[in-house]
Amino acid sequence: MRVADMMRPDGHVFLKSEWAPISDYWPAVSFTKRSVGIDLGQRFKPGRDILIYVGTTSELTRDPAHRSRILSAVVPEPNRLHETRKIIPAESWAWSMNYNGARWPHSLAIVQAASIAGPAYPYAREIVPKAYASFAAMENRGWFVEAIGDERDAVMALEVIPLHLNLAPDVIAYLGLRASLHVDIPKSVKQEVSRMAMLIIDRVNSGGEVSVRTNPIRFAPNISELSALLTRLWQDDQGGDCALCGAPIHATTGNEMMKASADRIDSTNGAYNESNVQITHLACNLAKNQWGLHHFEEWIAALRGVDVTEDVGGSPVDGRSVPASR
Repeated sequence: MRVADMMRPDGHVFLKSEWAPISDYWPAVSFTKRSVGIDLGQRFKPGRDILIYVGTTSELTRDPAHRSRILSAVVPEPNRLHETRKIIPAESWAWSMNYNGARWPHSLAIVQAASIAGPAYPYAREIVPKAYASFAAMENRGWFVEAIGDERDAVMALEVIPLHLNLAPDVIAYLGLRASLHVDIPKSVKQEVSRMAMLIIDRVNSGGEVSVRTNPIRFAPNISELSALLTRLWQDDQGGDCALCGAPIHATTGNEMMKASADRIDSTNGAYNESNVQITHLACNLAKNQWGLHHFEEWIAALRGVDVTEDVGGSPVDGRSVPASR
């Protein structure tokens, strides 16, 4: 695998001086000045561009084998500037505060990463001499630069080893939200997801209140995580179909019975999480909750013309004959 495989042929190759290769120790690209992160975020397009880590020449790059070398190829998520302390391990932030103070308070999260193949990292001055020399210009101190022409091609030809980064929960939640808002997802689905998410939040807030009966205590993630979860269930896991009857869910329907509904798989479990939520038609959800999953499945089978006078175990259904219908 090469750097070129992480970007488009017409993409930009940006370079930024760093004190170490990308790793779980610091899974973010960080900045002293907020303006630098904003500028990179505005110019960088994931899937098109790549950001290359180049080791500094100073002792801040603690391993001499990393100094002035091309270390990593990364893809940051450019749409949100995070507080660094919230998206790197606590021990990493504590070390940084102890030795450097709050020197890099702003960060972009890294969503794809690779290490430049060794055994020795290539010298930047041999691969990108002009771009590397431009780091010394006063206007580029603490900033990033771009490799162009033959230097760009030389970087794209470098071999890389893909890395998996363990991202912070705050980053995962944000990436999920970005995915749920993706341009390819129909607007009608986004609106239905938003409606279901708000209904869940309302139910969670009313959990434990006494009405005709006592509602179970309910739990749900924040609205961003919830929207991402519901979108993933609808679009990917269920392919747009009801988890109970298997028929398509239409986001634009005017039939209340056929509207999308977030159903807790185990109604005694108050959690709205990945293992306990599915998307169904509202009518299917209500029917299952009123009469139980077993009777609901018999009813669906009857609608499909299956003889349900006996259940799957061979015993009569309530001792009555249930006529088949279509």
